Amino acid sequence: MLGALSQHTLNILYLASLSLLAIGLGRLVLYKLRITFVSSGESVVFSIGIGIGILSYSIFVLGALQLLYPLAVYILIGLCAALSFVGWRRFPCPLERAPALKPRLSFWDQCAGIILVVCLLLGLPLVLTPAIGNDALIYHLAVPKLFLKNHGFYFIPGNIFSHYPLNSEMSFLLGLVLRGDVLAKGIHFVMALSILLGIWQFAGRHISETSFVPVALVVFYTIPSVFVNSHMAYNDLTVSLYTFLSVFAFANWYSKRENAWLILCGVFSGLAMSTKYTALLLPFLGCFGILWAFRHNKASNRRVVRLLLLFLVCTVAVGSPFYVKNWLMTGNPFYPFLYGIFGGRGWDPEQARLYDLFVRSLGMGMGLLDYLLLPWNVSVNARMHSPQFDGVLGPVFLLTLPFAVGMRKIAVGAKIAMVYCLFAFMFWASSAQQIRYLIPVFPFLAIMTAYVLSYYRRRKAVFALLAVLVAGGIGFNACHILGHFLKTGPAGVLMGLEDRETFLDRMVPSYAVFQYVNKELPEDSKIFFIYMKNPGYLCDRAFYSDSMFESYTIQKILDQSSTPAQVSGLLKERGFTHILYDVNYVLGNMSTFSAQQKALFCDFRKKHLELMETEKERYYLYRLRL
Repeated sequence: MLGALSQHTLNILYLASLSLLAIGLGRLVLYKLRITFVSSGESVVFSIGIGIGILSYSIFVLGALQLLYPLAVYILIGLCAALSFVGWRRFPCPLERAPALKPRLSFWDQCAGIILVVCLLLGLPLVLTPAIGNDALIYHLAVPKLFLKNHGFYFIPGNIFSHYPLNSEMSFLLGLVLRGDVLAKGIHFVMALSILLGIWQFAGRHISETSFVPVALVVFYTIPSVFVNSHMAYNDLTVSLYTFLSVFAFANWYSKRENAWLILCGVFSGLAMSTKYTALLLPFLGCFGILWAFRHNKASNRRVVRLLLLFLVCTVAVGSPFYVKNWLMTGNPFYPFLYGIFGGRGWDPEQARLYDLFVRSLGMGMGLLDYLLLPWNVSVNARMHSPQFDGVLGPVFLLTLPFAVGMRKIAVGAKIAMVYCLFAFMFWASSAQQIRYLIPVFPFLAIMTAYVLSYYRRRKAVFALLAVLVAGGIGFNACHILGHFLKTGPAGVLMGLEDRETFLDRMVPSYAVFQYVNKELPEDSKIFFIYMKNPGYLCDRAFYSDSMFESYTIQKILDQSSTPAQVSGLLKERGFTHILYDVNYVLGNMSTFSAQQKALFCDFRKKHLELMETEKERYYLYRLRL
């Protein structure tokens, strides 16, 4: 037990040290931009965003130069630590004015604060458990692990996600080198904490009438999809932080018209673009915002064009490296999307068509009625691990935000935030309707919830109704959070009563077979995964898997073959020594194989495969006979 506690303590200390290092780097950059802040909290949230971006791009440079060795990463950390020390020591971020004394927290604020602390204390133990998130095992952690193994970027066949923008994964790679997947998860948890701090600062600066900011913090963090994401090594909260800071910086520029804030808006837009394709909306919104800011202003066209160029240059300079990498490695900067325009290595028209159909199948339809019902469906009918939005939002926004219609005067900062939310929601509704992709709007919607409460606080009947609705929405979400916490059961890991292997075997159905692969198969093995859900992070041997439509390659091989010998020959030509598959998706009732394909596969298995291991009568590992 003491050993486990010491390891958890070390993980927390590493995470705190990395956070301080990132803040120091950010302070150094922000000082050079001569930006003044209204509070220390505002300087911290912008500093950590800049600092994490610097660390991520530093790892990117090592990857591009094929220098991803642990020693090189340690040297890089040492250099960054020295610069961070300078940032902390010599370059304090100046404040516009001395911080005013904060009013005493109300009863409602204290209650919200207690709920938030409880939720964070539920989230932290989950951070300290081994990584089990599906996407983390498929690519958020698996791809950095492969880059480390090969000492730099390379084309990973089959895994289209390895050519997405990978800014967040670069920071995870740093975590893997220093402490493993727990530290990588912790970095994403810090993104959640930073957003919470950002919500507090944005509301204080731009919506001074908001009296219930702690409520906004609770509303945001108790959204089940946010809570679950916060302890996974995913990238949704990273892109949400960068997006939030981009809008925050724009609002600061709009109020002060200092070019440094517009530079920061561009920088964070670029960082968001380098993290997720969904952030490609930000450059267009930024240009729209600049033009909107001067709609009643007599500024010269030359000045407006200059500001547009300043914003776009900063955005493209920061956001483009991953797109250039994709272009050089796959021929498509937006790989695997826009295949009809750019093509793309290791992808074909049929896969592109199927992927487009898959994206459009998410949610609950894209007809006119579906769009009209979308706010209701996404709030009430969404389900975790389901095509129905693949997440849970809860009804709190649906119940409270309609009251904003009755607000006569809305702060400019809130208007800016709501314009962003409107366009972001429309973009989301027309693309992949997964709740995770909608998380960037939730901080602003949470602020608006608190703003609505504040506006009606003197109308007792309306305020009482709103309080009940907010409490009910938080309670609804809390039930999901508690259920997720109990299902994961981190107490054993936290107290040292359950080791890593036991936890993973309990939470990841296929873990035992990967343990067998890692211990028993020769190091020069190459395994063909078929419908294994592709948790490549758990596999220490070379493997191939289709990251989408997981039987695509084997079905093509079966269609090209007329005999079992031909199937075997095609697999051996590709260097495979073993096959690992989930029988439910190959021969069971969930299979996409035709009857002819099943018959040929069974004949091939009988004549050319040798069973090595089976787990739970579901996962089968075979060796190809010589």
